[in-house]
Amino acid sequence: MKKPYKHMPVITFDDIMLRTITQKDYKDMFDYGKNHEVVRYLSWGPFSIPKEAKKSIQHIFYPRLKKGLPIGYAIVDLKTSKMIGTIDFHSKIKDEQGAEIGFVLHHDYWNKGIMTQALKEMIKVGFDYLGYDYIRIRHLGQNIASQKVISKAPFKLKSIEPFRIEKAARVIEDDMYTYEMTKEDYHGSQQSERHL
Repeated sequence: MKKPYKHMPVITFDDIMLRTITQKDYKDMFDYGKNHEVVRYLSWGPFSIPKEAKKSIQHIFYPRLKKGLPIGYAIVDLKTSKMIGTIDFHSKIKDEQGAEIGFVLHHDYWNKGIMTQALKEMIKVGFDYLGYDYIRIRHLGQNIASQKVISKAPFKLKSIEPFRIEKAARVIEDDMYTYEMTKEDYHGSQQSERHL
């Protein structure tokens, strides 16, 4: 039986490449992961030493293969060959043929449309290459930047629930917005785009 998640396609758009994360990416991951603003609404970080980023790749990204998930994509600036973020299917949805997407991007690359395009490519890979039936994505209410990215894709809001996350420096209490897209939603939106 083929396991496409073990051999993810390389994707390029504009000056950006999406390719599987490698151990060598840890220094670049540390560079954006040490920024409090970048990881403000994430469950991890900020990193205080590069070794933490190295452990993250070893113990969070690589083990995903055993769960039937891709390791995750490094978002790479082709002009500098620098990894500037990640976008990945980080969790399988229990008893369903689907997964949840997460993403993070270096502060210097915000508001350039990079994540909007990366998410579009990720959705395509999820349905057309990995064969998912549906994809989920979430953001905290305060995280307006993520909300804007998500709103540009044909996701449907499914729930808003109270959420609490305890980080080393602070506790976040907010509403968690959960969105979903089915393969039918995706193929329907693709047909609509073709007829425009």
